[in-house]
Amino acid sequence: MSWTVRPVSDSALQARLLDHPEFLSQGESADRVLFSNGKWDRELLNGVPGHEAINGSLYGLVELVDNNPLVCADVFSVPSPASTLALIGLGPLIRAGLVVEDPVVQLSFETDAPDLLPALREMGWSGDVVLNCDPQELGSVRAAVLMAEIDVMDDYSELDDLFEESYGRSFFVRGVDALAWDAEQVRGLDHAAYSLRVSPFEDRALVTVLVMADIDGKCGAAQAIHAMNVMCGFEECLGLRVPAIV
Repeated sequence: MSWTVRPVSDSALQARLLDHPEFLSQGESADRVLFSNGKWDRELLNGVPGHEAINGSLYGLVELVDNNPLVCADVFSVPSPASTLALIGLGPLIRAGLVVEDPVVQLSFETDAPDLLPALREMGWSGDVVLNCDPQELGSVRAAVLMAEIDVMDDYSELDDLFEESYGRSFFVRGVDALAWDAEQVRGLDHAAYSLRVSPFEDRALVTVLVMADIDGKCGAAQAIHAMNVMCGFEECLGLRVPAIV
């Protein structure tokens, strides 16, 4: 059964909704995504942590959220662009209990990122976060450098395994070789890219994760459509551009 979706003011997202084969856009416009199949009214929010939302919505990065509650949720919120990038790079580390000091989030764009710390706390982080904004001219691409201290490990390849476990089956989060790092890898596309490196010291190691995504891709409309696809039980890539694996 097709879902009816109220028009939204976000032009990029509205264009995706109009092109989607299972969403019918009709009714009065709304400031959030309201969709229904005639029997079930649902909402998709942006940047609203679960504990702050009406009815206690779920919140988070689709790749790091349990699909079963998401399929059943009446309300779900995707993270803001800043929190999307931070969750991609820090979420697996925090969820595994590896981060031992307040992580640093350096963004390529200006934002106060009000949901950033709540986003990390949804993953189990109990400390603070250091936020720096260093605006860069990257066009539609948003980027972040994420730094987290962890205890020394015997085998740092376990970190690659940790990220592979989180994103290895994802269409929309891809690992990229740092030597090939370029904003063109995500510009105008629907997936995010990350690159991981580790700098060991005597009693700690610094994990640095580079993450980037397009503001209308993983940092915007594409992430919203991805979340709606999962909520409605559709194929995750329906109505989205899936990058080729190279």
